[in-house]
Amino acid sequence: MKVTFQMGILLLTFLIGACKQEQRDDAKQPSPPATEVDETILKGSPDLGPNFNPVHSELAYYSYVGEDQSMARIFVSDLNGDNVREISALDSTGFHTEPKWSRDGKRIAYTNFLGEGARIMAVDADGQHLTELATVTEDGFHMFSSWDVSGEGYFFFHWPKGGFTPDAYYAKGNQVERLTDNGKTNRPQMTAEGNLFINRIESVDPYRATKQLYDLGQKEVIKDMPEIEGEFIDGNYAVKAVENEDSTTFILEDMLGKDLRELGTVPYIKIMFATIDSRQEYVAYNTDFADGAEIHLLKIETGEIVKLTQN
Repeated sequence: MKVTFQMGILLLTFLIGACKQEQRDDAKQPSPPATEVDETILKGSPDLGPNFNPVHSELAYYSYVGEDQSMARIFVSDLNGDNVREISALDSTGFHTEPKWSRDGKRIAYTNFLGEGARIMAVDADGQHLTELATVTEDGFHMFSSWDVSGEGYFFFHWPKGGFTPDAYYAKGNQVERLTDNGKTNRPQMTAEGNLFINRIESVDPYRATKQLYDLGQKEVIKDMPEIEGEFIDGNYAVKAVENEDSTTFILEDMLGKDLRELGTVPYIKIMFATIDSRQEYVAYNTDFADGAEIHLLKIETGEIVKLTQN
């Protein structure tokens, strides 16, 4: 078996969002947030980036929209696929990606790729109160990564135009603090216990990164954590996707990189966005684009696969 590393998560959103959206149309009037969605909007569209609400039984994701699917919006649904609603409708332009629930389950942050860069946004779970979050440069690329434990601050990474040289940042209120200065850092993520991990990018193509433990008090990396192989941190755990010949096995890791237990196996390869809910009842994941770029839920107890979206 081998661990899969999917670069489509980062560079796909960058390339599609930055290249297809020529410029932000500030003259457009914002459309009202939708409470229910016409299912024809989603039919046949790639759906990516599942993220569990830590409090309620629902999940956020992004889906391609428009006749040419050059845009994407953030959607929320119940865990059986019902009650689908768009929640980023007030943000009428751009390619919206990678939603992240706040720790109280009341707000969602996401990244919006535009022709002039990428900004990070937050919106209430009902689609109201759209807010632009911190910026480092007006035309740079910002990607939201994690809320802090208090829920008042957040971590993101940014790179200027002209090349992919990302660094990690922390923001709270009007204060923005730069955490790294090497041009090789992405995805700062905080655990439920308040430990901060960052990715040091070893290679872009193919994508390889090593997790590092970052001390916010000392303002420095204190330990490399290559044993942690899951990309996304959920609570105090990560889910590692191990690729077999024609299937993928999910393994729960702690934040020392120790394999705790197998969570189940699914008949797909090139899995993306593997993540687990707070009650450890489901693994959510994306199938590869060749398999429709669908969002599935694996019921850990029974091994049943629920297709949240079908393309």
